[in-house]
Amino acid sequence: MSRIGIISDTHDRLDKVRSAVALFNRLKPDRVVHCGDVVAQFVLSEMRSLSMPVSVVFGNCDGDRVGLRRRAAELGFASDEGPLGFEQGGRRFVVSHQLRHEGSRPVIINPGEACGWLFGRSTAALLDTETAEVEVFDL
Repeated sequence: MSRIGIISDTHDRLDKVRSAVALFNRLKPDRVVHCGDVVAQFVLSEMRSLSMPVSVVFGNCDGDRVGLRRRAAELGFASDEGPLGFEQGGRRFVVSHQLRHEGSRPVIINPGEACGWLFGRSTAALLDTETAEVEVFDL
């Protein structure tokens, strides 16, 4: 079984980033993906204590992409403007901040917003790559 932790739209909410890091370190997915709107480098620094590989795709609120890309590289995180592709559990994944249909029959997962500012709920998700089941967790 392979699992992927998914988070997006942290928007500098360090309290929620810390909650997500604790959640993912407890659940132990094979990889964590940040789907954009990291916003600042210190958010990536907070994610350095994750005990699994991290991939980051940039969103529409990620202004200093040069600095974010440099910090991600320093931390050993894969990063890209998006979409970002990778293989996990024998399957190919493409991650983007904006909705794009890449390839055939995509499975679209929205982990919600970690920051909780727009809808009042801070969430992250866990994808089981074998069953395609997604579980959403409150942060």
